[in-house]
Amino acid sequence: MESLDGQQMLAERGLDHFRTASVFGAFSDEAIGFLLTHGQLYAMADGEELFRPGEPGDGFFVVIEGQLDYVREREGAQVAIRTIAMGEQLGYVSMIGLFERFGIGRAHGRTIVLGIKSDVFHQFHIEFPFDFGILLLNLSRDMARTIREMAVRLTEARLRQQSV
Repeated sequence: MESLDGQQMLAERGLDHFRTASVFGAFSDEAIGFLLTHGQLYAMADGEELFRPGEPGDGFFVVIEGQLDYVREREGAQVAIRTIAMGEQLGYVSMIGLFERFGIGRAHGRTIVLGIKSDVFHQFHIEFPFDFGILLLNLSRDMARTIREMAVRLTEARLRQQSV
């Protein structure tokens, strides 16, 4: 992974690029700037791993460009669980639940991610309380979409099992 400069990326891409990210929806300009300068930006090559099972869940990642695959290892096989698109997050559940990482975060093509560690998350809460409330709402919506998708997949899998 290659570290990138948040200020430089903000200058190059402009605020409008980041406003299209669902995690940053309705944020103030200053809040977006704070996260880009206090978080950790990484450029990843296709197939490069962001984290592995057992690593600390001490932060989460927002896809700035490209995609991430979330993969689980089971019985010697790797199973793709979901693909995280631009503006979505991966790892929030581990951070907020105080869990170790449960799967693998892997770049799907060239990808840029913003890592937000728990200390930056906390500082964001202190310095931008209104935007923090919006962030929690956005993260909750993202989790709700994921839970709904998983429920649909589980239902389909159970129906296939019953028809066998």
